[in-house]
Amino acid sequence: MNVRERSPLNRYDFSRMVNMWETLVLEVIADMIERNEMCSCHDCVLDTCALALNSLPSRYWILGSYDAFSPPESFTEDSMNVRLAEEAVLKAYRLVQANPHH
Repeated sequence: MNVRERSPLNRYDFSRMVNMWETLVLEVIADMIERNEMCSCHDCVLDTCALALNSLPSRYWILGSYDAFSPPESFTEDSMNVRLAEEAVLKAYRLVQANPHH
C-alpha cells in the first residue's frame, strides 16, 4: 500500500505539493535532448534527473491557495534558478556519461 493511501494521509491532496526544481530540471533536459546534446534513453534521462534534483536544495510549492501572493513563476522564471538548474543537469549528465546504465 502506498503511504499516501493510508489513513489519515488519504484525506489530503498531495498532488498540489510540487518540487519547483523538477520543472526547471526537466525543461533543461528536454532542451538538451532536442538539441541532441544528451542520450535520450530512459536510464540516462532518469539518472540525470535524479542526480540533478538531489544536488539542488528542496523547494516545494503548494499550488493553488497562495499562487496570487507567490506565484510559481516567480521561482521558475528567476534567471539565477534557471542557471542553477542548468549547472546541476550538466554536472549530473557528465556523471551519467561516465557511468551509463545502458
